[in-house]
Amino acid sequence: MSEALNEHSGQNCAAFSSDGSEAPPGTLTLLWRALLLGGSPYAVVRDGANAGRRGFVLLLAIIGIVALAQVIGYGFGWLTAPRLGSLQALSYTTLTSLAWYAEQVQQTPAFAAQFAQGHAAAWEALRILLGYPTITATSISVTTLIVATLLNWFVYGLLAHAFARWYGGRARLSQTLGVLGLAYAPLLLRTVEVVPGAVAPVGLIFLLMLATKFLALQSAHSLGAVQTLAVTLAPYIVVGLIAALVLLFGGAYGLEQIPYVNEALQVQQFLAQ
Repeated sequence: MSEALNEHSGQNCAAFSSDGSEAPPGTLTLLWRALLLGGSPYAVVRDGANAGRRGFVLLLAIIGIVALAQVIGYGFGWLTAPRLGSLQALSYTTLTSLAWYAEQVQQTPAFAAQFAQGHAAAWEALRILLGYPTITATSISVTTLIVATLLNWFVYGLLAHAFARWYGGRARLSQTLGVLGLAYAPLLLRTVEVVPGAVAPVGLIFLLMLATKFLALQSAHSLGAVQTLAVTLAPYIVVGLIAALVLLFGGAYGLEQIPYVNEALQVQQFLAQ
């Protein structure tokens, strides 16, 4: 009985620092609380000495955990997936034994190397389409995760901070970026990809991230619910409008490069005068 009490007392003491104050929660604790849609972890980041740096570290931790899960998932998938190497070799042998292939090699000596590269690339694409784990697909997925998440965090943070200050928020940019770094905790649901073939629902992650961003911005800027909702959605609306304008004017500019379309537009402008 006394040993159990001592152990319990030791666990309680571990939650306090040497000066008797409560120790700040660690990275995994903050991520877990944010994933459960709690508001307290954002206050910890907001009130920290280096809010922006803390949020960036938390975001890197999220990216690192998800990327590690994808790499482990690739390893498990590679161990359990059927081997297609023999089929690929049989396909290459069959195609290179055709008379058509011999004629192409005679006409163009470099055709053999080009064909080998194209054949290997085609089989790699076939593996990706069939859902087979490949180094190429995993590398692209991890690279996209890192670049897209960091870019989205920074651009969204700048836009959200501008709108929040316009609505009367007083948080610093470092605080806004800091709490928004923690708001990407729902990406941790992608750790299910450690199981080959498992995919986290994108819609669920997006909705959860809207909720965490709402809590983060409300905690940082102390705005009302309506104002915080407007600030949360405004960056998506701005980026959507910019993308629509780029596609509209870019598509129109591209159509003008077609001779017949260009002539038709010139005739229309002449008749409109």
